[in-house]
Amino acid sequence: MSQFTTGELAKLSNISVRTLQYYDKKDLLYPSSKTESGRRIYNDDDWKRLKLILLLKGMGLSLEAIKEILNSPNTSSILKLMLDEQEKRLKQQVADSQSQLKSIENMKRNLSDLDNVTIKNIDDIDRIMTNKKSLWKVHRNMLLFGLLIDVVEIGSLIYGFMTGKWIPFTIGMILVLICAGILSKYYFEETNYICPNCNYEFKPRFWKAFWAKHNLRARKLVCPNCGQQNYCVEVFDDTKTKR
Repeated sequence: MSQFTTGELAKLSNISVRTLQYYDKKDLLYPSSKTESGRRIYNDDDWKRLKLILLLKGMGLSLEAIKEILNSPNTSSILKLMLDEQEKRLKQQVADSQSQLKSIENMKRNLSDLDNVTIKNIDDIDRIMTNKKSLWKVHRNMLLFGLLIDVVEIGSLIYGFMTGKWIPFTIGMILVLICAGILSKYYFEETNYICPNCNYEFKPRFWKAFWAKHNLRARKLVCPNCGQQNYCVEVFDDTKTKR
């Protein structure tokens, strides 16, 4: 089995020594052994774990979320589901881009004769530009409305401090709570979760999902099909686009 020093493993993985040391500090990656002088020594298994860490980090997960997933008994299943969903999204993006490119090329050919620019051409481009609902759109909407809620909350708080009048702040907080509830309901209506144990896709009850431990891509839920509690991967509810 190969052995690597901190510097060698960092160079091999194209990261800095400081990053590797930080992962050690965060209990994400331990060296397999240390020399008498305290020098860290890593082996092939450590390198594989580091590659998993970097892969999950590249998918947008926090280090704390990565740690939980790697320490889970279903690490492989969770990772496979996440990669499957990422693959679906990328393939959909490629398909949409290719379709959009074909429509643009068709439009360019028809521009020489405006009479040939048909309604179907325009409808195709409009359909591609608007696309269908997807998970990234849900997250984007959550972010935008979340920012608006923050503006109301912070604005009313600043107004209260500056004027000494707290009624607007009280009203603002009531509005914030109502909007936050509506936003949470929208979010959970638009998403489903896939169990890493049995691959069953389900929609959890609102409050169970709301209070469940979660990270950017998964939520710790009990699968209604197999009964196991795992970090279930979040996916867009495709039934929304079929209505």
